[in-house]
Amino acid sequence: MRVNIEHIEYLMDERFKINDADLSKIKFFKNGKRVKIPKKYIRDFQFMGLNNIDFITTGFYLTGWKGM
Repeated sequence: MRVNIEHIEYLMDERFKINDADLSKIKFFKNGKRVKIPKKYIRDFQFMGLNNIDFITTGFYLTGWKGM
C-alpha cells in the first residue's frame, strides 16, 4: 500500500474543520441527500466530551441514547 503524506495531512485538516464546527450548525448529507437529525440528539451529544465525527461514527445521530 502506498500512502501519500499529503493525503494524510489533507484528511487531518478536514477532520479538524469538522470537529471545530458547532455541531448544531452542521448540515449532514448522505448520498447527496440531507440527513434530518433530531435536535434532541444533537443537544444530548454536544457535552459528552466526544467530537463531531464521533457523533456520526458511533451512530448516535441515528438513535440517540437508545443505541448506546
